[in-house]
Amino acid sequence: MLLNIDQGWLVQICLASIRIGMLFILTPVFYNMRGVTTARVLLVLALSVGLAANLAPAPRGLDFAYGPLLAAGAGEVATGAVLSFGLFAAFSAFSVAGKILDIQSGFSIGSVYDPVTGGGAPVFATVLNLAAVAMFFAMDGHHALVRGIAYSLHQVPPGTGLTAFDPEAVVRQFGVMFTLGVAMAGPVMFGLFLAEIALAVISRSLPQMNVFVVGVPVKIVIALALLALSAGLLGPVMGRVYASVFLFWERVL
Repeated sequence: MLLNIDQGWLVQICLASIRIGMLFILTPVFYNMRGVTTARVLLVLALSVGLAANLAPAPRGLDFAYGPLLAAGAGEVATGAVLSFGLFAAFSAFSVAGKILDIQSGFSIGSVYDPVTGGGAPVFATVLNLAAVAMFFAMDGHHALVRGIAYSLHQVPPGTGLTAFDPEAVVRQFGVMFTLGVAMAGPVMFGLFLAEIALAVISRSLPQMNVFVVGVPVKIVIALALLALSAGLLGPVMGRVYASVFLFWERVL
C-alpha cells in the first residue's frame, strides 16, 4: 500500500506552523507556560493541519527548494511577529494599568518574587495580567483567536509574506495600549487622587504626624477596595482590548 502525500500540502503545513508558532511563542496568553512545550507544539501542528486543508496550493518553486523555502519561512516569521505584536500590545494595556496603580498606591515600594521570570513582579500588574488571561478564555477569546489565524492565512497565504505593511497601525496600537490602560486604572486613580488631597490637608493640620508612614497603608487599602468595587466595570474595557487585536490584524493584513 502506497501513501501519496502532496508536497505542496506539506509545505503549506510547515509555513503555517511557523506563523502560528511565532504567534504562540510571543503571545501573553501562552508565553509563560513553560511546562507544556509538547502540548503547545502539538496544538500548533494540529491547527496547521486543520487550517491548511482549506488553503490554496503552495506557490510554485516552494516544493522543498531550499532557497525559496527559507525565504518563505523568514517571511512567515516576520508575519507571525507582526501578528504577535498586536496581541502583545493589547495585553500590555493591563500591565500599564497595573504599573500605574502600583506607583499610585505605594505597592511599588516593595516587590513580589515571580518564580517565572526569577525577579520582582509588580502586584497590581500581575493580578490584572492573570485576570486578563482568565477573561480572555471566559469571553471565548480563544475561539476568536483561531478565527483570526484562519483569516490571516486566507488574507496572506503562507509563502507570500506581507506585501503592504502599514506603520500607522503600529502607532495606533501603541495608542490603544496606553489609552485603555489608563481607562482601566481611571476609577482607582481618581480615588487615590482624592486620598492624596485628604492626606495633604491632614499634614498641614497635623505637621507632627508622619504622613508618609500613615499614607502608604491607607492608599493600599483604598486602592484594593476601589479595584474590587470597579471590577464589574472592567468587562467592556477588556472587550475593547481584545477587539483591538483583530482590528490591528485587519489593518496590517
